Amino acid sequence: MKNILHKSFGQWILKLCMLLLCCLTILTLSMAPVHAQEQAFVTDNANLLDVEEENTLNKTCKELSQKHNVAICIITTSDYGSGDIKDWQRQYYQSHHLGMGEENSGIMLAISMAGRDWGIVGFGNAQKAFTTYGRERIGELIVEHLSDGDYYEAFSQYASLADEFLVAAEEGEPYTSDHKYQESVPIPFIVLGSFLLSMIISLIIVLSWKKSMNTRIMQDSASEYLKKDSFSLSNRSDIYLYHTVNRTRRVKRESSTHSDSSGSSGKF
Repeated sequence: MKNILHKSFGQWILKLCMLLLCCLTILTLSMAPVHAQEQAFVTDNANLLDVEEENTLNKTCKELSQKHNVAICIITTSDYGSGDIKDWQRQYYQSHHLGMGEENSGIMLAISMAGRDWGIVGFGNAQKAFTTYGRERIGELIVEHLSDGDYYEAFSQYASLADEFLVAAEEGEPYTSDHKYQESVPIPFIVLGSFLLSMIISLIIVLSWKKSMNTRIMQDSASEYLKKDSFSLSNRSDIYLYHTVNRTRRVKRESSTHSDSSGSSGKF
């Protein structure tokens, strides 16, 4: 009888352990999709990218976000609706629980195709890196690609610029109107500039050498060819026959970019 009770108790303990193990496994698996969903940094609802481009951008943004602990997000939509695109971005950001760290820090680029609108909004600590000047500067640099329909290139440049701006802020020198961002010169232009400079220097050397070989010296003034005291000028006057004035009309252009405390937007 004791053996039977002992065996039953052992089986009951084993079943209890297996049940607890199953519960822990289910709990772990149920938490994994939520975490993965929070890490969707690129959401292309307007279908501007192919699958490979979207996956590549999402991987890049994820790596940069983890590097700086700031979510670098991109979202596209066919039509965000009415109102200000920045307000729509804020609502989307909060409702989808985006951001990283205690402050839910992040930077979001949004594209709406209906009105060809773009918006960049900073959240949390990211606002220190993406000042009003910074957001507008990034918009200026990517808007040409957006206008040309090169969306992958525009989004890739946005991610790269976000990385540079965050690095500058982490070093204590965020880009502002007093500390402006300057694009790095591409290597092909550096090579071309070096070649042209070497050609100019070579040309100057050749001309100097040619000039040194000429024994005749040309005088700057005709008076150098006259005998001293052989010519006397009694009167001199200047007569202007006509004059020309060119006027160019300046056309005032209205800017399509405006800013608030945490976001900038415009058209492309």
